[in-house]
Amino acid sequence: MQLHQITVEYIAAEDRLLMHLSTTAGERLSLWLTRRLLLALHAPLHQAVSRAHVAAEWGTVPLPEGAADLLAESARAQALRDADFDTPAQPAPPGVAAGAIPVVTEVTLSVPTGAEAAGHLSIRWRIGDGRDVDLNVPAATATALQTLLLQAAERGGWGLPAAPAPNETARTQGASGPSFIN
Repeated sequence: MQLHQITVEYIAAEDRLLMHLSTTAGERLSLWLTRRLLLALHAPLHQAVSRAHVAAEWGTVPLPEGAADLLAESARAQALRDADFDTPAQPAPPGVAAGAIPVVTEVTLSVPTGAEAAGHLSIRWRIGDGRDVDLNVPAATATALQTLLLQAAERGGWGLPAAPAPNETARTQGASGPSFIN
């Protein structure tokens, strides 16, 4: 399955974010994200996206103190300049009731190592019935997803900062193991 489009919208009646993932084959998956989950996901997602950007540029080469953070921010800015936020979202398939959309209960993030996976972010969305939705996206796509989540949360008045404060994040070139969010 190849990802084609991601949309995230704030739904006031539910006080949740509704994320739609569309594939190039025309498949569509919708997931509910709660404020509590997004608050817990915010800093680890920022760290993981930064690590993916650094891995894309430098692989596992050790970088001087602060260099990884600067490189990640530069790559983030470039990814946002290149992202297409103007193409209208594909319409939802008719007849999908809000109750049929699963709620994400847990998220696992990891930055794979190795030449073939360099610069990617693996995201595992665990939904309420115990099933997992796995995404493996390039760092630029992860940056766009993070931006869409923050924009939707802002529309909902959730009060998330644009980026975690520096003292809240570990060095971005740290261990690339998974981060668990409940």
